[in-house]
Amino acid sequence: MKNLVKTSLFAFIAVFMASTFTMAANPDKTTEKARTAVSNAAPDDWHTLAESAQMCIKKGVNLKEAKQWLDTSLQIKKSAFGKEVAGDYYLSNKLYEKAINSYVESMKLIKEKDFYADTDDIQKKIDKAKKSL
Repeated sequence: MKNLVKTSLFAFIAVFMASTFTMAANPDKTTEKARTAVSNAAPDDWHTLAESAQMCIKKGVNLKEAKQWLDTSLQIKKSAFGKEVAGDYYLSNKLYEKAINSYVESMKLIKEKDFYADTDDIQKKIDKAKKSL
């Protein structure tokens, strides 16, 4: 009986480790798609970097690399879109004050271009972050 338990436990651990290795070796489709877009983008293509980061953040995958893409995007160009995606990243990581600050910066950048632009969606994200404080 003890041998059966040991064998079963060993088999379970082996299967778990094999599945973990397989998952690490085969990134999800969102990550693959984002990496492909980033690798095909021009060096100054801030939008593709931010868009790829947004895809990963929405799916909750590859967040470390997504944050690097986002930071690079914002270094190339401080955009309203990039700031909104940064807010989404911070919100997903429960960094509510940083999320609020990023969303406010996004709204300011939008309003600089068009004072009458609709920013209701970003305001809703700010309200959500404030409720989580």
